[in-house]
Amino acid sequence: MYNLLIEFGIPTKRLSLIKMCRKKSYNRVRVGKYLSEIFPIKNGLIQGDALCSLLLNFVLECTIMMFR
Repeated sequence: MYNLLIEFGIPTKRLSLIKMCRKKSYNRVRVGKYLSEIFPIKNGLIQGDALCSLLLNFVLECTIMMFR
């Protein structure tokens, strides 16, 4: 994904900010009234994150370009 962003001309500074947002993500899960311990998110994107929509657009644009 990072190589794709570089191909689209995303500046290095912004790319490092995107990497920071993805590496420092933690979550917990609620089942009924029980709440799990905090755990790191190691892959994928956080649902509902504004960055998620933007990154999805880049991936879709790349996919469309491949099939033209």
